[in-house]
Amino acid sequence: MAGVVIDVYFIDVNVSRDVIGALAELLTDAERARADRYRFDDDRRRSIVARAATRRILSQMTGTAPRELHIVEGEHGKPGLADGEIELNSSHSGDLVALAFARATPVGIDVERRRKLHDALALARRYFSAKELAFVEAAEDIGAAFFFVWTAKEAIVKASGKGIGAGDLRGFTVPFAAAGLQHVTGIWSVATLEPPTTGYHAALAARTGIEPIAQRVIDASSLL
Repeated sequence: MAGVVIDVYFIDVNVSRDVIGALAELLTDAERARADRYRFDDDRRRSIVARAATRRILSQMTGTAPRELHIVEGEHGKPGLADGEIELNSSHSGDLVALAFARATPVGIDVERRRKLHDALALARRYFSAKELAFVEAAEDIGAAFFFVWTAKEAIVKASGKGIGAGDLRGFTVPFAAAGLQHVTGIWSVATLEPPTTGYHAALAARTGIEPIAQRVIDASSLL
């Protein structure tokens, strides 16, 4: 099924409290309650923007009102439409929310704000395969190499619906020799994405070829 189009959205969450309040009206009562349980305002804002954007975009794709969409979660929390018509996934870090939508293939997306790690090599030894570890160790910028591999790895496990805490992360190796479409063990494909904001890394995974990618950058206020 090569050639399946995957729609990717990057959304800046730096908007006013009024906008966040209006976006919260697109959520179900359960979704608002979950957002309100976050201790920090930044986490609450990202949660509201991610789910409101998911509902707004799915509404445009299906013709169903945002609050009438039946979004369910899998065993490890991966969201999806109850009828399975459209596969979706979300990620957020810092000031960015990343969303992916596709038909006919599971998708996973991960975005990470670049931050200083106490010991990137120690993390790589714990979570990465031998080839991935060697790639990080040989890199001039160890931190960038770590996030390059990590986002691809997390996108794959999110696409699988297992969650990052499930299974042995060292049991598979992501491609890292070149940007763009690559294949992982003949099952998953992964592509490196370029977020619109500097200092971020992102990757997308799917069970089929993931070119072309329709990538869009929007402001959260445009979802109203």
